[in-house]
Amino acid sequence: MKTYSKYFLFFLILIGSTTYSQNENTKWYFGNQAGLDFMTNPPTAVNNGSLNTNEGCASIADANGNLLFYTDGVTIWNKNHAVMANGTGLAGNPSSTQSGIIVKQPGNPNIYYVFAQWPINGLKYSIVDMNLAAGLGSVTISNISLSASTTEKLTAVKHCNGIDTWVITHMNGSNQFLAFLVTSAGVNPIAVISPIGTIHTGQIGYMKVSPNGKKIALGIYGPHRFELYDFDNITGVVSNSLILASINYPYGVEFSPDGTKLYGTVETGGLLPIYQWDLCAGSGTAIVASQTVIGNGQGALEHGAMQLGTDGKIYVCRYLSSTLGVINNPNALGVACNYSAFGQSIAPKICMLGLPNFITSGFKPPPPPFTHTVSNAYGCQTASFTAPAVAQNFTVIGCAASGYSLTGLLWNFGDPLSGASNTSTLTNPAHAFTNLGTYTTQLILYYSCGGGTDTIKQIVNVNQPCIA
Repeated sequence: MKTYSKYFLFFLILIGSTTYSQNENTKWYFGNQAGLDFMTNPPTAVNNGSLNTNEGCASIADANGNLLFYTDGVTIWNKNHAVMANGTGLAGNPSSTQSGIIVKQPGNPNIYYVFAQWPINGLKYSIVDMNLAAGLGSVTISNISLSASTTEKLTAVKHCNGIDTWVITHMNGSNQFLAFLVTSAGVNPIAVISPIGTIHTGQIGYMKVSPNGKKIALGIYGPHRFELYDFDNITGVVSNSLILASINYPYGVEFSPDGTKLYGTVETGGLLPIYQWDLCAGSGTAIVASQTVIGNGQGALEHGAMQLGTDGKIYVCRYLSSTLGVINNPNALGVACNYSAFGQSIAPKICMLGLPNFITSGFKPPPPPFTHTVSNAYGCQTASFTAPAVAQNFTVIGCAASGYSLTGLLWNFGDPLSGASNTSTLTNPAHAFTNLGTYTTQLILYYSCGGGTDTIKQIVNVNQPCIA
């Protein structure tokens, strides 16, 4: 059992309030003026965008899911789909795999950093101030250089503190990962350098960090292979390289929401298989041996990016197609993940090779519900509560690659008249409600290292009067 002072609880709640909002990842603009709006379920195809890109793109919405702007790494378009003031000439390229990514400045809701890269330009960033141009935003500073030569790989994930953000790229002709930290003070131009693994002789292919910040995966188009590493989102260090497979034309990679599975696409050649690896298989050898084909191109000319959506599904780009493939249950093992090659229409527009690039921490899966039983067998007007399995004994069920570590939990039974008894830090508490009626009970889960908090709410009906 854990207990907390009111000051510690306030700190935890404050940290949880900084957790990245999934709604910021709900507006997708990609391909040939294609788009998806994830504020509906299933997502709604939209075709009002101005972007026409063969590969790289990034978009951002506000906490309520309202579009702010999007980019192909060269041009920024505002929410009205017009070129943003000073929003041209960025350092990326529409033919760069991950040409751009957008990071909000910690502690400032109106300042955004747009990172853009192209091997001959290197990695640079520009600053967007959404206070300007009557809320449409303007670029105030352009193309501040961070690295002179990179591959086309660019990803980002939250720091362990849940506030700052790591922006990660890979050097061209080198085995060096570069991790730049974005804080409330701005972008630190001094990278954390991790020289490890393969020397990249080709630039093409995606790089992603798992939503929990523990793993980093790459599709490397020279030499041709998929690779997996550990990532430390406290220090920014990449370690423990593992070659998953040597396969021609590796391109897209994506993690399941719970971090237990990794998926990869090949861009061209043959049946265009889609691979899955079980990151909980055990040793590195066992993970490599877990490779499974969960689907194929089914008529697609090429496969491109894979991107996790806010609905917990993974979307797969099918080159020159008006439909995206969808992995419907990506946490499931093997073909149980349920891949559909024609899962999401974007008609009348078409996909090319790229899907929007996001901070991967924005896709942390919601926890399962808790359970409760109301019965006088537990006491007068009493309910017994059971926390979900992920909270039992403050451990995440799965393996080292999955989930976040829980540091504590707090129940609020929604019964303030019960005084100090209205809260509990037990895993399986019972609560005697003061009156018959309907109560909203909530369970707050506190996570370590960037996990923030989750709040689960349920209605509890207390309708059994006490037996005299």
